Amino acid sequence: MLKKRPHPSAVRRLLAMAGAAVTTGLVAQTAPTAADKPAPSAAGEEDVVILSPFEVTAESSTGYAATQTLAGSRINTRLEDVGSAISVVTAEFLKDTGATDNKTLLAYTTNTEVGGTQGNFKGVTGGKSEDEGGRLVSPNGTTRVRGLTSADNTRNFFSSDIPWDGYNTDRIDMQRGANSILFGLGSPAGIINTTTKSAQHRTFGSVEFRYGAFGANRVSLDYNQNLLDDELSVRVNLLRNDEQYKQQPAYSLDRRMFATLRYDPKFLNRGGSRTSIKVNFENGTVRSSNPRTITPTDCFTTWWSKVDQAAYDPNRVQNSGYFYTLDASGKPTYGTDGKQTGGYYPADAGQYNVGKFNTQVWLGAPSFYGGIWMPVPEGTTTPSAYLQPEYATIGGLKSTGAIDGGIGGLPFSRRVTMATSAYVAERDPSMPYRAQGVWKATTLSDPSIFDFYNNLLEGENKSEWQNFKNFNASLTQTFFKEKVGFEAAYAVELYRRGQYSFGNTLFVDINSKMIGGAANPNFGKAYVESGNTWGNGLSGITHESSRMTAFATHDFNEGGKKGWVWKLMGKHILSGLYSQEMYRSDSRSFKRYGTEDSFSQLVALNPATTVRGLNANERAVSTTVYLSDSLAGASSPEGLYVPRAGGAVQVSDNAQFRYFDATWNSNVNPADPWTSTYNNEVLTQSENPANYVGWKDAPVNILSAEDGDAGALTFGATLNKRKVDSRAAVLQSYFWDGAIVGMYGIRHDNVKSWAASAFVPTAWPAADHVDLGYIIPSGRVDAGMQQYSTVGRTYQLTRANSPSWSVVAKLNKFLGKFGERLPVNVSLFYNESRNFQVAGTRNDIYGQPLPPPSGQTNDRGLMLSTKDERFSLKINKYQTSVLNSSNSILATWFLLGGGNFIQRNEDRADAYEYHLTSVGDPNSVAETGTTTGSWTWRYAPRTINGVPETQEQSDALAASAVAAWRSYTKEPIVQRILKAWGFNDFNGIAPTTMSTPVSNFTATEDQLSKGWEYEFTANPTKSWRITFNASDTKAQRNNVGGAALQEFVDLTNRYENGPVGDMRQWGGGQTTPDHPGLNSWNGNFYQTYALMRLQEGTNTPEIRRWRFNVITNYGFTTGRFKGVNVGGGYRWEDKIAIGYPMKTNADGSVGFDIENPYYGPTSGHFDLWFGYERKLTAKLDGRVQFNLRNAFDGNKLVPLTTQYDGTVAAWGIAPVRTWTVTNTFSF
Repeated sequence: MLKKRPHPSAVRRLLAMAGAAVTTGLVAQTAPTAADKPAPSAAGEEDVVILSPFEVTAESSTGYAATQTLAGSRINTRLEDVGSAISVVTAEFLKDTGATDNKTLLAYTTNTEVGGTQGNFKGVTGGKSEDEGGRLVSPNGTTRVRGLTSADNTRNFFSSDIPWDGYNTDRIDMQRGANSILFGLGSPAGIINTTTKSAQHRTFGSVEFRYGAFGANRVSLDYNQNLLDDELSVRVNLLRNDEQYKQQPAYSLDRRMFATLRYDPKFLNRGGSRTSIKVNFENGTVRSSNPRTITPTDCFTTWWSKVDQAAYDPNRVQNSGYFYTLDASGKPTYGTDGKQTGGYYPADAGQYNVGKFNTQVWLGAPSFYGGIWMPVPEGTTTPSAYLQPEYATIGGLKSTGAIDGGIGGLPFSRRVTMATSAYVAERDPSMPYRAQGVWKATTLSDPSIFDFYNNLLEGENKSEWQNFKNFNASLTQTFFKEKVGFEAAYAVELYRRGQYSFGNTLFVDINSKMIGGAANPNFGKAYVESGNTWGNGLSGITHESSRMTAFATHDFNEGGKKGWVWKLMGKHILSGLYSQEMYRSDSRSFKRYGTEDSFSQLVALNPATTVRGLNANERAVSTTVYLSDSLAGASSPEGLYVPRAGGAVQVSDNAQFRYFDATWNSNVNPADPWTSTYNNEVLTQSENPANYVGWKDAPVNILSAEDGDAGALTFGATLNKRKVDSRAAVLQSYFWDGAIVGMYGIRHDNVKSWAASAFVPTAWPAADHVDLGYIIPSGRVDAGMQQYSTVGRTYQLTRANSPSWSVVAKLNKFLGKFGERLPVNVSLFYNESRNFQVAGTRNDIYGQPLPPPSGQTNDRGLMLSTKDERFSLKINKYQTSVLNSSNSILATWFLLGGGNFIQRNEDRADAYEYHLTSVGDPNSVAETGTTTGSWTWRYAPRTINGVPETQEQSDALAASAVAAWRSYTKEPIVQRILKAWGFNDFNGIAPTTMSTPVSNFTATEDQLSKGWEYEFTANPTKSWRITFNASDTKAQRNNVGGAALQEFVDLTNRYENGPVGDMRQWGGGQTTPDHPGLNSWNGNFYQTYALMRLQEGTNTPEIRRWRFNVITNYGFTTGRFKGVNVGGGYRWEDKIAIGYPMKTNADGSVGFDIENPYYGPTSGHFDLWFGYERKLTAKLDGRVQFNLRNAFDGNKLVPLTTQYDGTVAAWGIAPVRTWTVTNTFSF
């Protein structure tokens, strides 16, 4: 159990002392000696490229200190004149630390977080389970700034989805908080902009070879060729980066090509005018199976700790019905009412359903239901068989001879697993605080069970990919010696990404038999499995942008005019911007494997009229990969060292499917009596399995998304398109000889957004699937039952004016000659800015448009620097707020996705009201008072405290639940939702579907972050570089869900806590005395929602209040160590709130004790490096550097979430020690 402890004040004392030391150091500085001054550029005078006001390059930086930026106004501005929070990462910083992307950089920078194995952020939700699967496709995109949300990725200040890499990067500009001057549209949390390398008018090049831990290797080329002297140059960059990881077989192979051209035509560059044309292009691919940072979910160790390695027969454990005793002659017995007597629940079955005589609450459901099951033996990649995992008795008859879809002699059978603690809490009435839904699934913490440090549980059975192209061109023209000018720029980007997922839960097979009754050959074996439905998909994104920027500058003091008036009026730069952007995205969700429509004939309720939809469980193709021999008899799970899965499973496109053929094959009268050999129940011959064809093999075609069938396997898709027209004007004013620097900007954005969605219902009248095509973007596409296109759709229109202004006051200039004698420069700054983020079309739960996320930032603080600018300190007090931010956690499938709780409850209400034996089948209406059918939708009597209910009492309970549901669906709020989403067939019998699902339903929240940021940069000598940054952050979320969702959830929760919550979800035989509907509501949605609502006003997940980083490097320029450089860094993070205890409030309600959270530990990591460089020949330089990251860290876990009592629920894998050796040859 983790102890609660107060926040220490040590960090404040440390920063206070550091601040004092830094200030003292600043005051003590003297002017640099000649030996200390930076060396002149290696390029000759004739190689100097005169930069336009629209560009900055790496040459404008010294060491870790950058002096200029475009990130304030898109015009080249000194950083000291910008009031907003901008940090610049220089090429020197990247070289020293070995950082090449977001994953390896953002842990070093100010108030930023990033995911991945070397990151400082996991993206924890705090819900009942933690799943990082969706983040694996692009770990570089898992970022957070100021504890709010992810930063927007930009490239040369154009929006981009391509993950940047250092091979073609000059510098990184990080804008924290909103900046409407720079981006009226963008993440309110901030911007991460990469400036790509540009061609220079000289010839040079370099080749870099890097080898690292776990077999990682990286090769890059940078070559620049001057074609026309000081006029035309080209530059080419190539990359092959093969990242390998401690977790095998994880990898990431990144291959890219980048080319750029610069043309400064001499015939146009005369008379005070300059023309420059720049073009660049990049093409790349990434193929990966990225490592995991959260340990596997544990459905393994409880086989020992909870059920003592018990074995369960799937033919008995899932069955909800009675077994019956026979008399001495083997005949059934009857009571005076004519009903069969001697009913009992078998003592050794371990009943799955709560409320039975011998319920075992630790039994859980598998990852899939129905369809085709492919068990893969340990050590192989080929399924041993293609089996039916549960009966589909579609041809079963009732006593009249008509099809009712059930065979009573075949029990409902489904494999069982060990359950997670979160699932147990839904079903076990004895679990504390289960009604509040606070229990979470636990993950493994013992590597001797499965070595998650060194292995991916799923082996080679998951993968991710990215493909991208980017083209950028610009024309820059200035006049009158850079006093007036414009830049016309164009950019287009094509980006595709996708993934094939697999499970990350460790199971053990506890099933003693197969459903056909044979012994299970895999009993006791460890395994990992996947239903191959969820988590597979692709997205295509297109950005196309054009931008015109113009400026004019005027200096009233130009020409040495005398007088305070001219000095006061100073210098002014007026710039304007007009831009257009077209954004298109096409996102698809598909099954990894599935079956053709013809397979429906084996599983449809009525093959003559109904085809089961692609998204139905009966169409699934699921995989179980066994990992070990049988572990039955092992005294403990500790020390078993279960191996990972091996190679990717090889699925046959044409398989022999073993299934039970429920076709009548007998001459007996279906109405004749028959005593079941399964449970001794007296039924009719229609329920006798021996009267049907029975087990047989049939050839089945299996579709594979990996083999080109993704279109046929697509079950959901969303198109988004937006067109943005933007205008902005910015005035930069330098008053009183630059003593006051003001900036004011106003931006107007006009945004049109379109969206369209398509989905596959569970069943429809004709064999069909959504054929979406694969051209992105596309026009009209026939999507079966729907039109999958934005053509002709109404757009959402958003208009916004976003002002920004800042002021910097340089005190030294106010003080005249006295200020010149001060040892430091002192500046005060203030910044206020707004922006909004176009997140595409977003709608609330009623289908009404949501306003875009909007942000507001205030920065104020102090800047100190030495006169030679080798030392600088910036202290910033900030506050950033975000309204209507998207909350991806709450918009779950259970709320309004396929198979949501409205569809589920409506279909169940129909089944109970109309006595159906199969949900959604109008032909399965049972005779009044009968219970025929393999899964009868009629409430069975319960036994509560030893007192059995009558059937009449059970029927009354069902009627009460149905009546309450009918009342719920008549509520005005619910009626609005039913209309918006196109729910149909209410109060009928056919399956409930959604004909017009709301595109891009989004839950929202408001966010607030405030705190302090500290940045110190020093170049004490030309050889010594130091940088330090720290942040004190408090980030909170409020108004979780938004007003529309809140009123709907509040209404639904009231009903769920009444008779609606008693509606049995999985058949009338679910005779639990608890509330199955309520448990499902709490476990699948309300638990997470309630926790987030209760945490309003508290820190957001994974917030570490304090963090700091210090990095230094020293290079020897003389003596025996000439050419040697040594350096290091230290990254420290504060403790972290990972859970809350429960408490009873004064009004008797139960909630979280948010004043006394459970804390995870602090974190500290050392990085070290050293290198050596020298001339190898007159034209060839060589450099070698060794980097050791997390130098003193080994295998270690960090707690991520806790149960209500402080017991750790989810564990994360801490960053591990890695190393690289980099050889660079420059010429």
